[in-house]
Amino acid sequence: MPSATSDNELIHGLIDIPRQEAIVLLEAGYFLMQLGKNKEAKDIFSGAIALFPHSDVPCIALGHLYLREGKPDLAVKEQQRALQRVPTSATAQAHLGEALLFQKKIPEGVEALHKAIKMDPHGLTAKLAQELLRVNDLHVFDAD
Repeated sequence: MPSATSDNELIHGLIDIPRQEAIVLLEAGYFLMQLGKNKEAKDIFSGAIALFPHSDVPCIALGHLYLREGKPDLAVKEQQRALQRVPTSATAQAHLGEALLFQKKIPEGVEALHKAIKMDPHGLTAKLAQELLRVNDLHVFDAD
């Protein structure tokens, strides 16, 4: 969701929703995903994508689901959609790199992860990208 200054802030989309309710909606999708109810999680994330057309967050979430299902091609598409919505999203950039690594597109994935680090060098996203680069150095993504 776009950055907010308070929990009472509205998230503007097809309908305006209080920020906290939007967060609960996405958390429900992640909860369902953890329970293995991927279809229901996909429905929630897809609905949130439609509800919040300017947010990268639901696209990132759907990308996570696709990666979990072993569908890195679809995960890449969702992270790219997230970046179309919010080109400055270091989070989407890092998850794009991750999905590219799972596609075995190692040079592209590494490049995307380095870009994510440059976008947010001191944030949690940079730490995620650095860890993914370390895993890549172990040649985990090269193995079949």
